[in-house]
Amino acid sequence: MKVNNKKLFTFLLIVFQALIVGFTNIAGKQAAMEVDAFVISFFRYVIGMMALGSIVLLRKTRIRIDWSDVKMLFFLMFFGMFCNQILFAQSLRFTVPSHPPLIYSLTPIVIIFIDILRKAEKATREIIFASVLSFIGVGIVLGKNIFIFNASILLGDGLVFIAMLCWSLYTAFSKPFVHKYGPLQLALILIIGAVILYSPWGIYRLAQADLHVITWKGWISLAFLGVFSSGLSYLNYFAILKRINPSQTGLIISTHPPTTIVLSVLFGFELLQWNVVAGSILIIFALWVAQKKPVQKIKTPEI
Repeated sequence: MKVNNKKLFTFLLIVFQALIVGFTNIAGKQAAMEVDAFVISFFRYVIGMMALGSIVLLRKTRIRIDWSDVKMLFFLMFFGMFCNQILFAQSLRFTVPSHPPLIYSLTPIVIIFIDILRKAEKATREIIFASVLSFIGVGIVLGKNIFIFNASILLGDGLVFIAMLCWSLYTAFSKPFVHKYGPLQLALILIIGAVILYSPWGIYRLAQADLHVITWKGWISLAFLGVFSSGLSYLNYFAILKRINPSQTGLIISTHPPTTIVLSVLFGFELLQWNVVAGSILIIFALWVAQKKPVQKIKTPEI
């Protein structure tokens, strides 16, 4: 019974993560239409830090850092919090909400190849087959914009692809530290680092921005991006990652494309198109194939 309860709880965490990601793409697109993308990133960091910090204060959790981990913590912060969020915010100025989750769905495949390079994973036929299917699925979705050469969307999708690579590195190397520090403490440590690193540029761009033009939709979007996307999203993601293997993130990510597509259509950001549906189905099937393998233990990585 306890095992079933744990599985149910993990399932609910994955559903919650899918909703956060889906609304993140919607809120990000709305905010990008009204606010400088660099200002969006700054708001996300600051609001996210305040949200996580408030939880830490309420729980009276003491933040402790093993200084031997500083190099790896900076590595995780730089790729997972810093580069990933900035590139994502910039990309939504150009692309449509349904494309980022489809590109991010390549994350498990990239993680598997990272693990192969680290000799923590073997290149099986299933992995190779799943990789080919995933890239074909993304190609089906993005191919339309390549053929008609929609430069704006291609630029946005390119930025998302780089952000996905950063997120893959972050996910592949973060699991040992989730267990060591706990989801809440690790998320707060990393976002504080991102705030410190980004503040000089963020404050400069904020001083130049005209905040009077932001509508109520824009403010709600910024609040959601800060509290949920930069705060609770990382905390929830770590809670899931603590219960599964990093290469099994397909369990999480396979729910993101359909959730975002439905929300994007409902909010009027795009029309439902056959290539997006077909690509999503192919990617989800590829992720299912990639998970049909034994779970392997992950050792603490070094860089």
